[in-house]
Amino acid sequence: MKKFTLLSLALFVLSIATYAQGGSNGLLMPKFIKPTDNSTSTVLTDLTKERHWFRELPADSEVDLVKDVVFHETKSIDGDPMSLKMDILTYKDDKVRPCVVYVIGGGFSFAAKERNLYDRYEIAKAGYVVASVQYHVISTGIYSDAVKDVKAAVRYMRANADKYGIDPENIGIWGESAGGYLTAMVATTNGEKQFEEGENLDQSSDVKAAVDAYGLSDLTKIGADYDDEAANAHFTVISPDGQFIHGKNSGLTSLDKPEEVAKANPINYVDKNDPPFLFFHGTKDMTVSPSQTLLLHNALREKGVSSTRYVLEGAGHASAEFSDPQVINIIIDFLDENLK
Repeated sequence: MKKFTLLSLALFVLSIATYAQGGSNGLLMPKFIKPTDNSTSTVLTDLTKERHWFRELPADSEVDLVKDVVFHETKSIDGDPMSLKMDILTYKDDKVRPCVVYVIGGGFSFAAKERNLYDRYEIAKAGYVVASVQYHVISTGIYSDAVKDVKAAVRYMRANADKYGIDPENIGIWGESAGGYLTAMVATTNGEKQFEEGENLDQSSDVKAAVDAYGLSDLTKIGADYDDEAANAHFTVISPDGQFIHGKNSGLTSLDKPEEVAKANPINYVDKNDPPFLFFHGTKDMTVSPSQTLLLHNALREKGVSSTRYVLEGAGHASAEFSDPQVINIIIDFLDENLK
């Protein structure tokens, strides 16, 4: 039994790494990570290495989990119908609270809305309705489809504010890895009509705050902090980066059709009207270069947008440190400041 338990744990950890990097996609583990300029960031040290997991909410919780709510009817890149769903953490009382749309990561290959329940619950307990959403991935679409999906989720929450006890004027977004990328895309394109598609088009998809954990801001520089071999692995036709930009059967990379790639990069949408941002990145992230969040952080600040970046010393990609109470409290304080 002990051997089975250890094996199960090892496979579970491996599956998380696979989710983060998108599976067997030709990407290479970097030999080193170049140091990043953290002069405009705050470095957090001595964070916990213990991962917190929830399969279910505590029995005495005042928060309710509503599963599999369909928020968007769409189609895959092959024309197959898709009913995208969300899981909503809401309250059982009649009070109105701000809302946070949560976008899970998964290397552009998975969008498992059920994951990270512990983190979502911690935010919900602080007085938020939290909706974790599905979106198009490589097998079903491209980046613009996914951006439209998340914006559709924001519109859905506004349209159903009374049903779920939401203050429609105060909705934010929070995502990790691929979800951090989509968070950045959604937040920097407030008011961009090209990404509005689907239901509840009479509602706004604008967000008032964005929390981006180790997300991508320029898909042509994901491996910029790594050795050349690891960096160049992102510029192959089997890399998830190019497939998510151009399509799974395009045969193109993130360096092909620069004008199209530019449309997929959040950094190219930054302007003075963007909402406040909060960034997190680990110094030992071997999947997304730590400089990715720094690029967007600096670009926002140059436009006069409020942006705060935290660097987690020794943290990897999607590692336990991001569930540390110190990190969770920073997120809550940021949300409180901008949504309450």
